[in-house]
Amino acid sequence: MKKPIYTILIITFTSLLGLYIWEKETEDPITSGEIHALIQQGETQIDLTKLTDLEWTEIGAFGPYTTDEMIEDSMGVKFLFGGIDVMETKFLLVFAKDKKVVKTVSISREYGDYSIKDNQFLIVNKVNN
Repeated sequence: MKKPIYTILIITFTSLLGLYIWEKETEDPITSGEIHALIQQGETQIDLTKLTDLEWTEIGAFGPYTTDEMIEDSMGVKFLFGGIDVMETKFLLVFAKDKKVVKTVSISREYGDYSIKDNQFLIVNKVNN
C-alpha cells in the first residue's frame, strides 16, 4: 500500500522540479565573453542581434542592487534569476520574448555601466580612470 504512495510522491516532486528548471531562465556565458572581448577592443555600441541568434521582443540592462521585483515591474515578466540585488560588480542583460525571460547575460562593470538603445544595441558608458 505504501509503495504506490511513494511512487506518486516521487513522480510529483520530479515533475515540479522539472517545471521549475524548465521555467528558469539561463545564463549565457558565451555572449558575455563576446561582449567583454568587443569592449576590450574599444567598442562602445554593440549590436546584440549580431552576437546571438536568440529571438527577443524586449531587452533590459539592470545594474547593481536591482531586485527581481524591479526587473519584473520594468519588463512585465516573471523573473527567477535572483542575486543581482547583491552583485555590485555586474550588470545583467535580460532578454524576454512575449513577456517570458529567455536568456540572461551578466557583464562586468569594470568597463563601465550599460544601457540599451532601440531594443538592439548595448551602449557602453565607459568609466574614466
